[in-house]
Amino acid sequence: MSEETFRWVITAGVGLTAVSMLVAAIVALTVASGLRKLQVRVQATIDRAEPILDTTRRVLDDTAPKFARVTTDAAEVVRLSREQTERLGELIKDFSERAKVQVARIDGTIDHSLEQFEMATEAVKGAVLRPVREFNGIFSGIKTAVTVYATGRRASVDHATQDEEMFI
Repeated sequence: MSEETFRWVITAGVGLTAVSMLVAAIVALTVASGLRKLQVRVQATIDRAEPILDTTRRVLDDTAPKFARVTTDAAEVVRLSREQTERLGELIKDFSERAKVQVARIDGTIDHSLEQFEMATEAVKGAVLRPVREFNGIFSGIKTAVTVYATGRRASVDHATQDEEMFI
């Protein structure tokens, strides 16, 4: 390559470099302008958000002790509820055991009363039926005597034996 061509190539390279530097500078200025606009917008947003953040901070500062108190009270309520539930469970268990004992006593009393009733029934039967049997025996004797005296004859021994065999 000749020296003159070399100079033209170098000149073109320097020109291209100058143009690219100029484009880079324009881009940097455009970016800087955009950043300034963005900074203004962000600052406006921050200015509007600061009162909201301050209010939020105050609300949190005010409610934190109340929330801690509510949490403590809720834990106490849960503890008391657990204790009352345990007491209620013990009372139900005690009541159940006592009820079982009372049911067993009532069952025994009913069994004893039924036995007494059966014995009383048997005694009443014996007391009522005994005189009836005695009356029937006496009445049968009178009937037989009247029959014998009225007919004038007595039953034969064979007839009496036959009657006794029927009962055996």
